[in-house]
Amino acid sequence: MRTKVLSLFVLASIVLAACAGAATPAPATEASVPPTPVTIIREVVVTPTPGPNPEAVIQGVEPNAEITFWTFWLSPTFDDFINGTIARFQQAYPGVTVKWEDHQGTFLDDYRNSVAAGTQPDVANLSNGEGWVSEFATKGVLLNLDDAVPQSVKDVYFPGLWRVSLVDGKNYQFPWYAAVAVELINTQLYTQAGLKVEEFPKTVAGLPALCKTIKAMTGTLCDIRLTVNDLPSQMIYEGGVKFISDDGKKFTFDSPEAVTWLQMYVDMVKAGVVDRTALMTDQDRVALDLFTTGKAAFFQTGPQLIREVRTNNPGLYGYLAVVPAPLGASGAMPPTAMAISVKKDTPFPNASIALAQFFTNPRSMLEFSKVVSIYPSTPASYDDPFFSAKPVAIEDSAKPIAKDIISRQTDLKPTIPSFKDVNEILLQAIQQALFNNVPAQQALTDAVTKANALIK
Repeated sequence: MRTKVLSLFVLASIVLAACAGAATPAPATEASVPPTPVTIIREVVVTPTPGPNPEAVIQGVEPNAEITFWTFWLSPTFDDFINGTIARFQQAYPGVTVKWEDHQGTFLDDYRNSVAAGTQPDVANLSNGEGWVSEFATKGVLLNLDDAVPQSVKDVYFPGLWRVSLVDGKNYQFPWYAAVAVELINTQLYTQAGLKVEEFPKTVAGLPALCKTIKAMTGTLCDIRLTVNDLPSQMIYEGGVKFISDDGKKFTFDSPEAVTWLQMYVDMVKAGVVDRTALMTDQDRVALDLFTTGKAAFFQTGPQLIREVRTNNPGLYGYLAVVPAPLGASGAMPPTAMAISVKKDTPFPNASIALAQFFTNPRSMLEFSKVVSIYPSTPASYDDPFFSAKPVAIEDSAKPIAKDIISRQTDLKPTIPSFKDVNEILLQAIQQALFNNVPAQQALTDAVTKANALIK
């Protein structure tokens, strides 16, 4: 910064003329003429002291730290973003060296093997949705971030996403990029059914009546899908079901809330308003194909798949609308955020925490969102016009509503012992109720009895 300092010195002589009667004034002399004012300009150059980098929010970063960072299936598509963010990180934390490796289809096996071999990376991109964070936190190989990170840094994230994948009530991950669930609507079919897009049900409880109207007016079926590989989550979020006792010793998913939830689907099957194949498939493609080919009035997915609709059926693309997915009785949405975790015994804990936090901070999240259709785990990122501007493309329609959707994401699912076995027991019970006329209460009570036998 260059600052000009202006100093003005004015020298003035005051001549006092003495008056003595009628005496003639004395003639002016050279000494009595006032001097010309003098302006002195001094130019001062100020060298500023560098201020703290606003993104350097972690204190005590170890000097000359060398840390390894693994990501999951991001290279080569996002090389520029990853390398650029690492370069910016090193400006914020000078002296820290980062070695980045991207692992793809073998990531999980590679990470498990690294843990067993003692070569676990300092920082790793793990999945919350796939249970990776919980798996490794339970094994005691991840750093407890609740105790290591100041509250001011925790507050940067949506509270529900910071409290994801807890193990014994503690958090082991920085929430990274998330997805949003929206409803794509075929406005041609919707209009034919006499429906208004803006009146799409706000809750799951409104779906049966909607599907009945669509079937009656258009002859098409709803392509609602049960999450057959994670039925406990769907019961918890949609039905508000308490799945297991607080002490983890007794399953409780045959409660009145659970019966009400299952009966809703039983009634839709009996009324013939849902596509049975789409309802029970473990492949999202089945329901997507129904919608893309114009055989369904709405479909729940992520906005990124709108591009696939445009590719496979350009004629439908112009008739698409997007609304938020309906909420269940819990009032919450399941979390979708990827995560970045830190090795428990890293020799550089502060540098590792700093890198994990840096990749998930508001600026990094915003920049990543501009590269690919993901959504930040940081509320401040949504203040940018990138999210608040009126969407131009249909696939951008989720941007203005994404913050509200992400803010509702929180982890309600407890630790479920023998999860895969319990899920299979529950799946069989639901199928009996849906297709074999077994009462919902009986089907769930039988399932609870079988599941309780698995608890040791």
